[in-house]
Amino acid sequence: MLRRQSPQWVRGFALAAGGSLVLGCATTHSTDGVARGIEDRVRVPVDFARTPSDPGAIPSGVQIDDGVSADEAVAIALWNSPTLRVDLARLTAADADLSQARRPSNPTLRFLFPSGPQQLSVLLTWPLETLVTMPRRIRVARTTRQSTIWSIVQSGLDLSRDVRLAHVDWSLACDRAVVRDAIASQWREIAGMTAARAAAGDVALRDARGAEADARVADDEAARARDDITVARARMTVLLGWGQGRAELRPQVDHVLSNRAVDLDGLTSIAIEQRPDLRAAALAIEAAGARVGLERAAVFTLAGVGTSLTGGVQAELPIASQNQGGIGRARAQLEAATWRYRELRERIAGEVAQAHAQLARAERSTVAYREMIVDARNRDLVAATAQYELGDSDYGEVLLSAQRLELARLREVEIAADERRAAAELERAIGGRRAALPKTTARGIEAPR
Repeated sequence: MLRRQSPQWVRGFALAAGGSLVLGCATTHSTDGVARGIEDRVRVPVDFARTPSDPGAIPSGVQIDDGVSADEAVAIALWNSPTLRVDLARLTAADADLSQARRPSNPTLRFLFPSGPQQLSVLLTWPLETLVTMPRRIRVARTTRQSTIWSIVQSGLDLSRDVRLAHVDWSLACDRAVVRDAIASQWREIAGMTAARAAAGDVALRDARGAEADARVADDEAARARDDITVARARMTVLLGWGQGRAELRPQVDHVLSNRAVDLDGLTSIAIEQRPDLRAAALAIEAAGARVGLERAAVFTLAGVGTSLTGGVQAELPIASQNQGGIGRARAQLEAATWRYRELRERIAGEVAQAHAQLARAERSTVAYREMIVDARNRDLVAATAQYELGDSDYGEVLLSAQRLELARLREVEIAADERRAAAELERAIGGRRAALPKTTARGIEAPR
């Protein structure tokens, strides 16, 4: 009844009276909305109760003895990430703004000393305009806070994407090292076989020297590939917040969720509904529009004036200024927020289209290399080596076949990495893992409270 029938300044006074109690309950769980928003999209636990002095830890349910999968890496990073917790400072500032919006300006107390006919008087001035505009200010602060929540949720998704990409690079470095070791072993066998035939006078000495040089090059490439693992692991450790000098981690490759069954338009629709940053941009437009109304209301300044015996109202006359500057700035902010929303919406559609195309291309190439190309190159090398051992062909045929197989194996692991990269980019582009995205209504997603 109070909300519908009471004047606006009465509502503001009621909100001010209960503001401290309400805020005291809200700030206790101010990060719950962020944690819940991130967990709903990546399906890993998030704990914001940790302090800067706490060492890096492994969240419950994550086992690293059998290797660290991309999902487990995301869980560890979100559990430990200092960067994400730095971003939470914006939510603390938004909570402070909401606290300030729930409180009116302090009254002014004046003592008028006796002078001539003037008796000793006490003047108490109440800033009535802050009570009148309090509901609007609370609405702006709440909307800004919700926008901040969605923005931080997007930061969590960005961190998840970055961790997945780093995990891909880490896994690729390990796969390359395995391939390079196999290639080096293969070249050493070829070099030994060629040296034996050169000693028997079956091939020229320069062929044996060339094979030995190729074997040394392969050994060097294998050593460099092992060094790349150390570099990729160090980069991954920083993102995990795990700390150097801890137990050594090794990657475990996840199965990539195929998106070929979902058309581009369907994925774009999912992204428009689910992207946290787009929702934050929409709320920023709403807050900017409410600020325009606040600036218009600021044209009039009212104050209740009274002593123990008399009372009255003091008002500022908007003659020289009607707050044109404040209204103009608020309108400019509203226009900028609207343009940002439009730009972000178009960019999201482009990000989804790009990631979808990259994933489709990588999936197609992965199937081709895995099922046909590498196997064909391996059979070609076996046949060329057999003919070389029998003396039916020269060393050049073996060299050419080995080079082709080397390129095919390396390309196979690189394309598999491209597939996982594209999958990570697509998940970020649509606002989270498709299987983990929350259901939407006709009005979109409700912001986490």
